[in-house]
Amino acid sequence: MSFAFVSLHSEKEGAGDGINPPIRLNGVKEEIRMRKRYLLIGLVVLALAAAFGLQATGRWNAAYGWLASHVPGLTATATSQAEAQGGRKSGQSPASPGGGGRGPTPVEVSQAQAQTLQDSISAIGSLAAQESVTVAADTAGRIVSVSAEDGAAVKAGDELFRLDGALLDAESKDAAARLALADTNHARNQTLAKTRNIPQSSVDQSKAELDLARSAMDLAKEKQNRLIVRAPFDGQLGFRQVSVGAYVTAGMPLVALDQIARLKVSLSVPERYFTALSVGQEVDVTADAVPGATFKATITAINPVIDVNGRALQVQATLDNSALALRPGMLVRAAVLGASRNSITVTEAAIVPQGKDAVVFAVQDGKASRRVVITGQRRDGWVEITSGLDAGTQVVSAGATRLADGAPVKVAAPATAE
Repeated sequence: MSFAFVSLHSEKEGAGDGINPPIRLNGVKEEIRMRKRYLLIGLVVLALAAAFGLQATGRWNAAYGWLASHVPGLTATATSQAEAQGGRKSGQSPASPGGGGRGPTPVEVSQAQAQTLQDSISAIGSLAAQESVTVAADTAGRIVSVSAEDGAAVKAGDELFRLDGALLDAESKDAAARLALADTNHARNQTLAKTRNIPQSSVDQSKAELDLARSAMDLAKEKQNRLIVRAPFDGQLGFRQVSVGAYVTAGMPLVALDQIARLKVSLSVPERYFTALSVGQEVDVTADAVPGATFKATITAINPVIDVNGRALQVQATLDNSALALRPGMLVRAAVLGASRNSITVTEAAIVPQGKDAVVFAVQDGKASRRVVITGQRRDGWVEITSGLDAGTQVVSAGATRLADGAPVKVAAPATAE
């Protein structure tokens, strides 16, 4: 923009000629003040036009026309600027002539995959020994020998404790002597009965005495056997509670014995899963004490009665623990596996919640296609799609929140960490 300024040279030269010098000088000063005022008003109008978007050609030209009529020397630059502003109004930017809207949105995509899935019922449970017993003495007596070692593995029939048997040994000898006498008497009576030297009643009496002697002998042997406390089955001992010299009574606990090569998994499952459980189902078992390991178990029994307090169903499964990696009493987490099925899965980042709907954006011919889907399982960063999507479809996995149906997209390579 250019402005014409009036030179004061002629006025200054004419000031000394005596022809109205004060009047001419005052007129020039007044004109300069007026032009400054118009210039200030013009700048204010331009600022207002820029602030309120007066880019329309008519308004722009009207503003500059007013300025041109009041401010001499204002160039026709306003016309070219108004035309440029009018071009922007029509949607054409100087930087990109002929361009309209925003370019395609960069997104990352992944592929919907077909996978074989299984429904699972999660539950918390505990482990118990397949067989567990507290070994006790069958008779009273004083312990004279201890073979049980704390925590040792034993076989069925192994001797654990031995009680004092001096009295029973004497009883056994007495029973043996009585048995020998009764046997001799009965044999003699049988011989005499053949020659009819004694009545048959004598033979019958000797036979009864022989049977009584044999019973007494068997009883003495059984009492002697009860002096030895043996392991009832294969298992692992706990800590023994008595030592040599202790006097024990019948039924007094001596040591715990547990069979841990197989364990029972006791689970408490909400009653709503009653119809989904059956004997023979597989169970995945994990324990915090053994991180990273998963053990297989099988449901062996389901309690027919539901607990009225917690409305829970008691389920028992059997687990092979031949490696002895687990112990009775451990807290475990179990997942009861259901029937297998083929499903479609996508990455969890591809799901966009929109109100009550779950939405994914598929990429087709460079555009985003909005798909309302029904989701199922969620696990390890992926989501099961039960309806609304086919396997192999490319879906937006990053940048989906900025998209709308039909929006142009540009597939970008996923960022990699260096």
